[in-house]
Amino acid sequence: MAAPPHDGPYPVPYTTKMTSPYQEGQTIQLRGKINPDAKSVEFNLLRGHSDLPAAEAILHLKFKFDDGKIVLNSYQGGTWGKEEKESLHLKAGDDYDLRVRALADHFEVRLNGVKVHDYKHRVPFTMSEYFQVKGDCTLTHVNWGGRVYTLPWETGFANQASMPAGQKINLYAVPKGDRWNLDFIARNGDILFHWNPRFNEKAIVRNSQKAGTWGNEEREGPFPFKKEHGNEITIINEPYSIQVIVDGHQIGTFQHRTADPAQDYIGFRIDGEVDIVNIDYRHPQ
Repeated sequence: MAAPPHDGPYPVPYTTKMTSPYQEGQTIQLRGKINPDAKSVEFNLLRGHSDLPAAEAILHLKFKFDDGKIVLNSYQGGTWGKEEKESLHLKAGDDYDLRVRALADHFEVRLNGVKVHDYKHRVPFTMSEYFQVKGDCTLTHVNWGGRVYTLPWETGFANQASMPAGQKINLYAVPKGDRWNLDFIARNGDILFHWNPRFNEKAIVRNSQKAGTWGNEEREGPFPFKKEHGNEITIINEPYSIQVIVDGHQIGTFQHRTADPAQDYIGFRIDGEVDIVNIDYRHPQ
C-alpha cells in the first residue's frame, strides 16, 4: 500500500517508517527548497534502524554543493561500498523535486524531471523499512506510490461510475518517442476526449471520436514536453471544459463535446511511447 501525497512543511531531518514493502514501480517523491547556505543534503533508504550508523543504507544519495556532485552508495555491515557519482545541476537556494523509483534491477533517480542516475541494487529494495531526508533543505511535499503500468492501460474511476465535475487526474509521465495519448472513454466506446502530444509536429492534438468518426482537431497552445523528461500532468473535469495543467502551468482547454460531462466520462485509457510513473485520481472534496 502506498502513502497518499501530503504537503508539509516537514521538519528536517525527516524520517518515516514505510508501512508496507517497497514494490517494483513505486516512486518516493520529495519536494522542497535547498537552503541558501547549503553544504549538503542527503536521502537515505534504511533497514534495521531509523538512522545511520545503526541502520544499513540500501540507498544513500547525497547532494554535495561544495564540489557540485551527487554521491550514491550503500552501507552494509558497518562498511560503505564503492561510491557512484554524477554532476549536480542544482544550486543553493533552488527548488528541488527528487524522485526515486524502484525498478527490477535498479533505482531510477530523477531530479527536477531529469534522470540523473540508474543505481543497481546492492541489497533487495523490498527490504527498505525507512526513508529519510537530512541536511540543508526544507521539505514541503512527500509522496510514495505508483506501480508498473503496461500500455495500453485502461481503467474506470474507482468507487464511482463516472468522472464528476471537479474530478482531477494527476499523472507523472516520461515521454519516450514521438507520440502518446490519453483518452476519456464513453459507455458506448466513443472517445469523448483525445489528448495526443506529438513530438514530430511539436503540437498537442485534442479531438473526439464518435461512432468511429473523428471531429475537428484543436492544436493551439504551447508544447512543454521533452523526450526523457518527466512532467506532472493534471487533467480537470470542469463544468464546461476539460482543463490541462503541465508542471503547474495551464496549457490547454477542451470544450466538452458531450451532453452530460459529469456522467458520460466513465474511464480513461493511456497508450503510446511513454513511461507512466504514477497515476492518482481522486473524487473532489
